[in-house]
Amino acid sequence: MSLWLFLHLLGVAMWMGGGFSATAVSLAARAEGRAALATVARLQWAIVRSLVFPGSLLTVVSGLFLTFRLMNGLAMGNGYLVTMQWLGFVGALLALTVLVPTAAKLTRIDPMGEHAAFFDRMRARQRMTGIVSGVLGLIALLASAMYRYGG
Repeated sequence: MSLWLFLHLLGVAMWMGGGFSATAVSLAARAEGRAALATVARLQWAIVRSLVFPGSLLTVVSGLFLTFRLMNGLAMGNGYLVTMQWLGFVGALLALTVLVPTAAKLTRIDPMGEHAAFFDRMRARQRMTGIVSGVLGLIALLASAMYRYGG
C-alpha cells in the first residue's frame, strides 16, 4: 500500500507542479511579442509532456489501485474520499484528453501566419482546460487532506 500511495503522491506533485509551471511560463510570456509565442508553446509542450501527462496518468492508475485496496473497507463511504476520487479523476481526464493534445497541436501552428486566430483559440482552450483541471485537482487534494486529517 505504501508504494502505491507514494506513486499517487508523486503523480499529484508532477501533475500539479507541471500545471503551475506551464501557467508561470504563460504568465511570463505576456510581456513578450507575438513572435515569441511559438517558443512559449514549445516550452509549455515540454512541461506538459514531461510532467503533466505522466503525473496525471500515474495519479489515476495508482488511485485506482488504492481504491481497489479499500473496496470492502469502511472508508469507501467517506464523502471526502469520494470527492477526491471523482474530482481527481475528472481533472486528470481533462488533462489527458484535452490539455495534452492541445499543447501538442500548438507546437505545430504558426502564431503569426494565416492560422493566428486558430492559434489564439487553441491557447484559450489550453488556458481554460488548465485552470479547470488544476482547480479540480486542488479541490481533490484538499478533500484528501480532509479525509486524512479532518474527516
